[in-house]
Formats: sequence, structure tokens, C-alpha cells
Amino acid sequence: MLVGMNLRFAYNNPYLNLRRESEVVIEPVAIYFEHCEPGWHVPSAPADHHILLLLTSGEIVYRLGDNTRITLQKGDMLFIPEGTMRSAVNASGQSHDMYAAHFHYEGDGEGLPLLKEPQTLLGTLINADYMRHRFSLLTQHWLRKSLYTRTLCHAMMLEMLAILYEDARRNSAPGKSHGIVIQLQQYILEHYRENITVQDLADHVALTPNYISSLFRQATGVTVTEYIQQIRVSAACDLLTGSQMNVSEISDYLGFCEPSYFNKVFKKITGLPPSIYVKEKPRIWVKAK
Repeated sequence: MLVGMNLRFAYNNPYLNLRRESEVVIEPVAIYFEHCEPGWHVPSAPADHHILLLLTSGEIVYRLGDNTRITLQKGDMLFIPEGTMRSAVNASGQSHDMYAAHFHYEGDGEGLPLLKEPQTLLGTLINADYMRHRFSLLTQHWLRKSLYTRTLCHAMMLEMLAILYEDARRNSAPGKSHGIVIQLQQYILEHYRENITVQDLADHVALTPNYISSLFRQATGVTVTEYIQQIRVSAACDLLTGSQMNVSEISDYLGFCEPSYFNKVFKKITGLPPSIYVKEKPRIWVKAK
């Protein structure tokens, strides 16, 4: 039980119960964004599920297992295996924001040691903004309750767990190619409201457009244009659910040439037009204890 004043995006997805015995997937139990006031805490208890946390602001302290103390700050991601005794507290005097995903997994690890032999893992992410956008998109897919929600959640959570494992376990600086992609992603995150061209990105890292296009797709699985659209739509979803801006204002703010194009891109990525997405946005509730 979480104690304190919490704003939570709470969802219940019946489609995730349609699992066939032959399937092995990451099975989400709850995925949400939470705004927590000072005094928030989690009483000591074993974790009922695997937990993946991303702190996007503030500071909290976890105590795990044999009283191991872990301090999470903005940009930190923590994986807590199912069954781990854990407690947490925000004693900083400031509020904090975080994304969380609770899930079950039974399988051979998907080629990822973190799932094959689960262990507590803390990572200070190389590109925390990218992970924040991915977690935001993950909560949106969880909310949509589509027939493909389970597949999308499995794929996105596997990606995030792999990134956490890679960042937490790196013993040396990333290779040159990896570093270039990180630079490109960071540039996009800082300028996604602008009209970014492949030439702009090539100039930023002093390489040719063809080379960075190939490198980016190989590393991320999407083209530069698709990545920019994903970031813009993720930001649009945040604005639709957390601001008073209308669709036209959001379209202009995010640098789309016209609202009709924004609607087309938004529907392509989320499966819903912005007007319908607003009607199905997460239910926000406030609970005080």
C-alpha cells in the first residue's frame, strides 16, 4: 500500500488476460505514472511482481533485501525482482514523479540475463529522456486496451529492460557507433519541435546523411523520421492528458505543418485520432491517507 498524496494514472486492461498457455511474454499487471507528495512511502513487504521504476523528478530512497539502501534521483531506473523485500520513502521535503511497471515473467530470459536470473539492478541512464518518452508511450499502449496491447507492452518493456541492463553493466565507455546514436537521439529530444532534417543531424555529428541514417536504423530499428514522429506523438499525448491546449494548439506547438498532418501521424502511431484519445485519457484520482 502506498501512503501519502498520490496522483496516479490507473488502468485495468482485460485484454491482457487472454494469454494462451503456449505463449511466453512479459505480462504487465499495472503500468502507470505517479506524482507523489512529500511523506510518500511504501511499507516493508515482499514485491508481488517484478517492478521497473523510472524516477523523472525528485528523490526517493529504497531499502531492499538485507537492508541495502538505494537512493534514486532524476534519470535513475531501478529493477526489483518479484519476492524482494522492499520499502521506500520520500523524506526530501519535495514531491517526486515516476513511472512504474509491475509485471510477471516466466520464460527462458529472451536472451536477457536480467530476466533469466532476476536481480536488483540500478542504472543511471545514458539517455533518460528517451526512456521517459518510451515509458510514456508504454502507458499509452496499456491504456488503449487494443488487441495488440500485450504484444506492444512486451516489446517495449523488453527494450527498456535491455537498455537498463546495458547501461548498468557497462564497464567502459560505449563504442563509437553507440555514442553517435546517443548524440543523435539527444539532439532530437532537444529540438523535436523544430523542422529537423537528416542533414541537420549529419552536420551535428560531422558525418554524411546516408551513414547516420543507416547507423540510426541499425541501432534503433526505426528511421530518423519515424523516431522524430514517435517523440512528437509521445509529447502530444502528454499535452493532451496534462494541459489545457487543444489539438490545433498542440499541432502548432510541436511543429507540425498543419493539424490534418498531425492527426494522420498521431493515428498512425497510436491507432486513435487525437480527439478520440482525449476522451479515453487516463482517469486521474487523488487518494490521501
